[in-house]
Amino acid sequence: MISIRGPVTALGLLLAACSGVPAPSPSPANTDLGRPLPSPVPEIVARVNGQPVRIGQILPIAKTQLDRVSAADRDRRMPEVLRRALDQYVDRELLLQEALARGIQADSRQVDWAYDQMRREHADDKSWDEHLAELGMDPQSFRAELRAQHTVAALVEQEVGAFPVPDAAQSAVREGQRKAVHDALVGRLRGKARIELLL
Repeated sequence: MISIRGPVTALGLLLAACSGVPAPSPSPANTDLGRPLPSPVPEIVARVNGQPVRIGQILPIAKTQLDRVSAADRDRRMPEVLRRALDQYVDRELLLQEALARGIQADSRQVDWAYDQMRREHADDKSWDEHLAELGMDPQSFRAELRAQHTVAALVEQEVGAFPVPDAAQSAVREGQRKAVHDALVGRLRGKARIELLL
């Protein structure tokens, strides 16, 4: 059984909230999310258009969700939580692939600012390195994840900006349509993607 321990990670919260992208709805293709996990749990838990997704990439998301579950229910809920985290990560990967295909890039200044904000929460290099090790990352991979999140956010902003609305109500209507636009884009991308789930 996989164990997920330690303090709430900044990356898990980042995956869900930093980019301002709404969390995805569960995929209708998912059937029994609570069925037992394969034993052993594979290193590669999915492929998205041929791109592997590793168990370590979904653990921060799963840990954030498991922290909301009572300790007594964690083992029982682990398969469902991991599969939901995988579903969320697959959506994120589809959006990232689409953004890169369109030539959309994250604003490097925003990525650097977000990195610096996270880094300030740790007093010294040793504390920072330990925190990143808990996430299964190093400074470069952490920065790469931040860049991915900001790239996805830029894609969603482009989609929201293309949504036709009257000038007078533009800002409020666009903000209100963000989740609908996000979900419609994910639905289109899932419809043409090759997704292989191995978990």
